[in-house]
Amino acid sequence: MPGSYHTETFNNIPAEKRERILRVAAEVLGRDGISGTRMADIAKAAGISHGSLFSYFPTKDHLVRAVVARGATMEGERLDMNTEGSIASILEHALKSAWETASDEPNLISLWLSLSLSENARFSDDVLPLERDAADKWLALVRNTQESGAIKADPRVVAFILDAAVSQLMKSRASKLERKKFDFFFEGVDDPARLIALTLVKLLGIS
Repeated sequence: MPGSYHTETFNNIPAEKRERILRVAAEVLGRDGISGTRMADIAKAAGISHGSLFSYFPTKDHLVRAVVARGATMEGERLDMNTEGSIASILEHALKSAWETASDEPNLISLWLSLSLSENARFSDDVLPLERDAADKWLALVRNTQESGAIKADPRVVAFILDAAVSQLMKSRASKLERKKFDFFFEGVDDPARLIALTLVKLLGIS
């Protein structure tokens, strides 16, 4: 498991149970908010005792950070870019993976969005390195593509737009409101991730 937010006891339980606890914690935290969630709520939803949960995570903040670390691992896998492919294919893969991840776990995205609130500022040191890692990957990809002459625009702007597109696509699955907003633009589109990827390639002049 990434990070050191859990106890050794948590390491000793089956991997399936560890994953289930973190997944359920993300669901409850994303639905009810960090301040509105009690450890007892998460324990009940996960089907474990209150005491067991505290034996795995000393405090709620430890558990939140473990959930964030799990999300970072998922994002890292999604943005594990094969630089040998075209930027169009890499972008399409990233967008589709983002769509599937957010569709499967919308409350994880809600939790991630809530970390930007001032009341959750104590988690900023946990989140910023993850955001920087994603930015570095996009910049490296765009700069590699620029060297081949396929991109003429400022690589920082192109990388920012691509990263923003992936983030916004994930955000569109975070709540009923965000889904309705997304439908204003893409209602009836079977594969919005592919459409967005192909359109961005054209708009940004990527050859």
